[in-house]
Amino acid sequence: MTSSTTFAALDRFVAALEHRIQEAIAERSPTSSPTIRCRYQQGRLLVLSEDEVAAATAAERDERFAALALAMNQGLAATELPEALLDDNGELPVRLYLRQRGNASPYAARSWGWQPADTVADLFDTAESDGVPSHEDARESEISSGSLVLLSKPSDDDHEDAITAAQSWSAAPLRVWQAVKGVAEPERFRHHWQRLSTDWPDLPWRSVVGLAIAGVTVGAIAYGITRPCTFGSCERRQTASDLSQETLTALAGNPRPDEVRSAHQDLQKAIRLVAAIPPWSSHYDSAQADLLRYRTQLSDLEWIIAAQKNATQASEKSQNPPHPVTRWVEVQLLWQKAVNHLERVPADSYLADLANQKLKEYGANYATIGERLAVEESAEANLNEAIEAGDLAAAQTASATTLNDWRVAQREWNRATQALSQIPQSTLAYKEAQPLLSDYRGQAVQTRTRVTFEQAGERAYRDALAAATQAQAAEQANQWTQAVNFWRDAYAQMRQVPKNTLRYTDAQGQLSSYQASLKQAQTKLKQAVALQSIDADLATLCPLAAGICTYTYSPQQVELILREPYDSAIRQSISPPSTQGRLTRNNAVIEETHELVQNIMQLGNQVQLPIALYDENRQFIARYKPEYGGFVKN
Repeated sequence: MTSSTTFAALDRFVAALEHRIQEAIAERSPTSSPTIRCRYQQGRLLVLSEDEVAAATAAERDERFAALALAMNQGLAATELPEALLDDNGELPVRLYLRQRGNASPYAARSWGWQPADTVADLFDTAESDGVPSHEDARESEISSGSLVLLSKPSDDDHEDAITAAQSWSAAPLRVWQAVKGVAEPERFRHHWQRLSTDWPDLPWRSVVGLAIAGVTVGAIAYGITRPCTFGSCERRQTASDLSQETLTALAGNPRPDEVRSAHQDLQKAIRLVAAIPPWSSHYDSAQADLLRYRTQLSDLEWIIAAQKNATQASEKSQNPPHPVTRWVEVQLLWQKAVNHLERVPADSYLADLANQKLKEYGANYATIGERLAVEESAEANLNEAIEAGDLAAAQTASATTLNDWRVAQREWNRATQALSQIPQSTLAYKEAQPLLSDYRGQAVQTRTRVTFEQAGERAYRDALAAATQAQAAEQANQWTQAVNFWRDAYAQMRQVPKNTLRYTDAQGQLSSYQASLKQAQTKLKQAVALQSIDADLATLCPLAAGICTYTYSPQQVELILREPYDSAIRQSISPPSTQGRLTRNNAVIEETHELVQNIMQLGNQVQLPIALYDENRQFIARYKPEYGGFVKN
């Protein structure tokens, strides 16, 4: 691929081709079409067909390769092919693979060079001619024989040698390069060799090629006989066996990490020693058995090393606690990975005892870290709960307008302090919790004090209201002694509401009303007590024998009807001097009238009732009002 073809253009080409091949092959096998995957790698188009069931016979494989080739040819014909993908011969190198779904490796592969001019007949029809087949006929015969030619995977060395030869023979005819290329692809070698043999007399460089082939042959022989363990005994196997035995000895008991690493290096060295024994050596089969055993030992040991690596990382990360929850999660996962690695060591492995020993140790560490993680998570949850409760308590405190609001604030402060008190000292949250705990406790004390005052104020306020209600009921029943007691209690309770509480303002507003009600009840009580003896007092005030006055009374007022000359005398005595007129000159009447006025005032103050004065004609004279301490004309 030249620089003119960008990676984006190549990706679009491969994606479009893969889609068209999938559609084309689905038309031929609609019920069980395989999955197609395409890639362009190292100058060659790779096409993979993945089926549910592998082809069991060669005929079935040929049939699947034929269907895949036809679909690919149809897809290439319908897709714009970047010219930079074609090689010097104008061909697109193609490699087809068959793989069973679920397996990692394909079970069959075939290759050919596709040209834009190829048709379906070019791919699968064998064109015979009378003479020596031409270059195109030979290529068609190669592809059509057995549908396609199954090629083995070339080695990296062979591939590099073929590229080097191609560069050095750039001036030689193409047929020479194709013949040499067959070394890298043995299935095509016979065809290219036949073509080269036919054209050999026409080649001007046959002497050079002969020398090159001879050199390659001699080099191959020299390479073969210089490989280890080709002749005689094989010291490599013994050295590798000694290294393996030293490894088993070093890993017995409870080896240190450096001893484990040293054993790992010895096993790698033993594997390298045995792996270098070539297939033509008489020790090859035994070496392969040793190689399998050493690799198995190495694989088990690598599980131990991986577990120790995770354990070391976990130990380092858990140093200097406390740590946040995320750190403990990482440490726990590392211990879990270490345990998982140890569980991969087979029970019949030479490392089974070591693995079981470490498994107990790492499993205990995993459980311990799990407990630390749970403690840290609980501490973090308590810290978050405390902060949440503190924020709610602060907001409730700032906006509290009722006793219930203060109770809610107190409950939240208590919940916050309780959550902070449960955080262990060994956790990361402890350091952050301490200043909050001091602050929240102070807030809780203040709130508790405020709730106590509010409860006292609320209780006194409600008791005052209840006493006032009872006083009013006693007034309705004219039970003035009870009314006075209830009003006195209501007034005292209302005065007990503390300052700066929610009920203080309301209580102050009720005090004046309760005080007035108490005075009124006391007055009514005096009246009631006075009314109990008012008959005797009135009889003394207005004796029948004297004929001075007569009386009537009710709970609201006392009425006196004065006779002559006492009505005129009282009218004159309680009137201003300018309106008194001619005064009565009877000293006895004046004396009795003066005494009568004093007795009326005394009785009125005693019963706390107004006393209305009338003459014999029921004409109103005056009214004595105790609250005024004098007479009024209305």
